Amino acid sequence: MKEKNLYTTGEFAKMAGVTIRTIRYYDAKGILKPSHHNSSGHRLYSNEDFIKLKKILALKYLGLSLDEVMNTELYSFEKDDMVNSLKLQKNIIKNKINHMKTVLNAIETAEVSIQKDEDLDWNKTIDIIKILENEKELLQQYVDSSNLNANVKLQDRFSSNKHGWYNWTFNNIKLRKKSKVLEIGCGNGALWAKNIESLNDKVEVTLTDVCQDMINDAKLNLDGYNKKFNFKIVDPNNIAYEDESFDIIIANHILFYMNDLDKVLSEIKRVLKVGGRFYCSTIGGDHMKELEELMIKFNSNIKISEEKLSNKFGLDNGEYILQKYFTDIHKHLYKDELVVNDTKGILEYIYSIPGNILEVIDTKKKEFEVYIDKNIQQNGAINITNSNGLFESIKR
Repeated sequence: MKEKNLYTTGEFAKMAGVTIRTIRYYDAKGILKPSHHNSSGHRLYSNEDFIKLKKILALKYLGLSLDEVMNTELYSFEKDDMVNSLKLQKNIIKNKINHMKTVLNAIETAEVSIQKDEDLDWNKTIDIIKILENEKELLQQYVDSSNLNANVKLQDRFSSNKHGWYNWTFNNIKLRKKSKVLEIGCGNGALWAKNIESLNDKVEVTLTDVCQDMINDAKLNLDGYNKKFNFKIVDPNNIAYEDESFDIIIANHILFYMNDLDKVLSEIKRVLKVGGRFYCSTIGGDHMKELEELMIKFNSNIKISEEKLSNKFGLDNGEYILQKYFTDIHKHLYKDELVVNDTKGILEYIYSIPGNILEVIDTKKKEFEVYIDKNIQQNGAINITNSNGLFESIKR
């Protein structure tokens, strides 16, 4: 007769919604040994074993490998670890959703184009899908505010430049009374939220982005000051304003996302008044290089996009690109270095980086976190190049 509150392998597996084979595998791997055996030597599991099983299944869902699950007792797995794991899985799911949105948008647009033509042109159809997918993938990289929020926190906590990026940028923009200002790709509105007390009431600011979620985040960050701003969804390739509408246009770290940069700069020039100023910020080729090198040492398959983006529009080639459209170009360099001495702080940023980091460490998350922590503990901190700058130019 079976002892009270003890369960056979079949009963135990059914309670957890897994297969008997899974339970036997966990036993063989030493992850979950049965507390008891009956007189015939068959496995019997207790309620305490069931709690252990639920923890294993939860950790597996959060992306830990079986080896990492076995090591949770060694490294411990506390509330903060659980929150970080949930954030990781959330970002993985968001990336998948964004990718599917990208594919769906490309298919729908191609569908409309095909319906307008009498005959099916495969070459044209394939070209349309490729162009749309490339464009949307670039824009999707900054659609989600998680990376922006993580970047702001990283700058605030670990920057050696006490002015701070957003304050420094704001102070380099020549705002005058009654200036009409347009920001392309306002993101979460951090530039204005961090300088709201310094903004003249007579300055009219229009904040635009390609995504309604970003506009909503900007409104939330500027809650209580919304009367100072106009908010609008705007495609940078087709800015929905009349010619020469603005005195100042700002593009903060977004030009390197544009698929057709010439088209975007042409539109910016069109809606900027003669004598108006265009401010655009970007990164240098060595931006965050130490962090990238550290991650690649963990796994050579990890790729992040900073260097590629700086090649598209960066501190080294930005002036050359801008001179086709603007004059009196001046480059302001932001001197800074990030001194990161907190593991959780840098991991929050790493998990938000566009690239394949989430996929690569999906089943090695705990191992990766221990690796980052050891580097900080051994060196006291991770010193990271923070190469940013601002181009100021004029429309003549």
